Amino acid sequence: MEWGDYRPFQPVEDGPMEEMSPVAARREYEHRMATKDERLAVLATLVGANGLRLGTDDEALDSLEGWYLAQVEPEAEGATRPRPLWIAVAYDLGLHLGDTIIARAPGLSWTFYRSRAGARDVAHQHPVIMGFTRLRNKRYNVDPFPFAVGTGGSSLGGRDARGSFRNFVDSAVLYA
Repeated sequence: MEWGDYRPFQPVEDGPMEEMSPVAARREYEHRMATKDERLAVLATLVGANGLRLGTDDEALDSLEGWYLAQVEPEAEGATRPRPLWIAVAYDLGLHLGDTIIARAPGLSWTFYRSRAGARDVAHQHPVIMGFTRLRNKRYNVDPFPFAVGTGGSSLGGRDARGSFRNFVDSAVLYA
C-alpha cells in the first residue's frame, strides 16, 4: 500500500454532525462541499499511486472497491471497524460514490439533510444525495459515507462485500 502524501479531511467543527447545532452543522456541510473537489483530487492521487484510475464507469468502480477491500485495516486485531486513517479514506470514497451517482443521474444532488426525527436519523444534518423522483417519499436520501465505512467493516468481518459499490450506485440511479 502506497500512501504518498495522503492527508485526511479536516472538519471545521468538532463532533458528529447529527449532534451539532443546526448552524454548526450547516457550516460543516458547506465546508465539506467547498472542499469536495480537493478531496476527490487527493483520492485520485492516492489510488493513482496504487495503480488505479478514479472513474465513474463500472470497471473503475470495481477496481476501486477491490483495492479498498484488499487494503482496509481494522482499528484493532479482530475488529470490524476500520482504523481511523481508513475511515478518512472511506469519507473520500463516499464523496466519489456520491458524485458517481450524480454523474449517472444528473437530477440528483448533494443536499444538507435535516430529518424530522432529529439525531435518531443517522443522516440528520449530513451531506446526502437527494432528488429522487421514482419514489413517493420525496425526502428519500442516500448517505454514501456510512456506506463506504460499512463496506470496509463488512469485509473486515469476513463477509463478501464484492459488488457493493456498483450495487449502491446502481440502486440509487434506479430510483432517480
